[in-house]
Amino acid sequence: MKIKIPHTYTIIFFIVLFMAVLTWVVPSGQFERVEGEAGKMVVVPGSYQHVESNPQDVMDFFTAPVRGIIDAAEIIGFVLIVGGAFGVIARTGAIEAGIAQAIRIFGGKEIVIIPIAMILFGLGGTTFGMCEETLPFYMVFIPLMMALGYDSLTGLAIVYIGAATGTLASTVNPFSVGIAQGIAELAPGSGFAFRAVIWVIQMSISIAFVMWYARRVKKNPEKSFSYESDIQNREYFKLNNVELAVFRKRDGAVLTVFGIGMAAMIYGVLVQGWYMQEIAMIFTAIGVIGGIAGRLNESEIAEAFVEGAKGLTYAAVVIGLARSIVIIAQDGVIIDTMLNSAANILGGLPKAVFINLMLVIQNIISFFVPSSSGHAALTMPIMAPLGDLVDVSRQQIVSAYQFGTGITSFITPTNGVLMACLAMAKIQWSKFLRFVGPLVIVLWLVSAAALTIGLNINY
Repeated sequence: MKIKIPHTYTIIFFIVLFMAVLTWVVPSGQFERVEGEAGKMVVVPGSYQHVESNPQDVMDFFTAPVRGIIDAAEIIGFVLIVGGAFGVIARTGAIEAGIAQAIRIFGGKEIVIIPIAMILFGLGGTTFGMCEETLPFYMVFIPLMMALGYDSLTGLAIVYIGAATGTLASTVNPFSVGIAQGIAELAPGSGFAFRAVIWVIQMSISIAFVMWYARRVKKNPEKSFSYESDIQNREYFKLNNVELAVFRKRDGAVLTVFGIGMAAMIYGVLVQGWYMQEIAMIFTAIGVIGGIAGRLNESEIAEAFVEGAKGLTYAAVVIGLARSIVIIAQDGVIIDTMLNSAANILGGLPKAVFINLMLVIQNIISFFVPSSSGHAALTMPIMAPLGDLVDVSRQQIVSAYQFGTGITSFITPTNGVLMACLAMAKIQWSKFLRFVGPLVIVLWLVSAAALTIGLNINY
């Protein structure tokens, strides 16, 4: 008997329900918080106390989705603008023509795209925690890899797994390792050599995994986890006749506009500190200027923008629904209780047991606090001094946090970017979980081994 996999919205609905039930079971409690050096509100160790219970009732449960959408409004708006901009670029025909040209260039050598692109995304992850910034690239790599004989999941994996592995193995990422080291009173960038070695190992594993899957799918398309949904994707991305497309001067102009926009985005993020609003500005400009370069009139540009944004409505709603999970936990005031319980469990354990249980607990906390910087601000003030008590270095505590939040972000439905890119590729979360599960297990084991070995290394 074939088991029917629930819709992504249904899965999120039941997770929100489970979280609401937890607020009736887990006692409410809070730590005192003060502003830390990183500008984040950090907890005061030893300040935990029980507070009045705030269980989430039926009204809270059914208002959580709209509150999640409001809370995630910035990234939702960003996703819709990206979708609209790509809708305009797609209407010009430049994407089909560019893919056709790529097929001619990479014919027989297309597999090299995977390691090259994943290394670049991995570098983005390890240096600045590339996450939301990856969203535009799915609309490039998904149709490209499908046209080259792979599937949409291969295209998604190149971008998502590349950046996520880099973030998991962060070396100087200021939004995770940087904040965690600051709170733990460690020098910024310290431990770089050790973390760089872990980055090489984990990136190598992830690249090998994606290449293995890509070859398997190309040899037998029915082995694809996205075989059925790719029928819709081929129509959506207009790939059925892509190899017939002729590359024109106007296509080159449109893709040049897109390339300049991408370069401006990367410069702005790395040098100017840009985030959602500024990146959305870039894609608004890409849509307008790209449409003009593709010789579309004003009505065609507007209609294409609406169609493109409509195509990502599913993704936008998923982001808001995923955020509602965290809102229920926050309003139920149970996150600090879980953190305090974790600290009590870890205290007094042997070092090897302590550090690996620390990894597991950081995995769990990351589910409730998907923001890496928020996670660091919540856990490091407690976990760093706790490490001192069992003679485990604060660098190890930072690494346990780093691996914990990085591994959980691979699969958690509270990660809005993951849910958005799955929606773009029309892949159910449960199918992605089956696909990436073996890789996540291996990366977790590598992380646990690194933490155990690190107990004997002064880094």
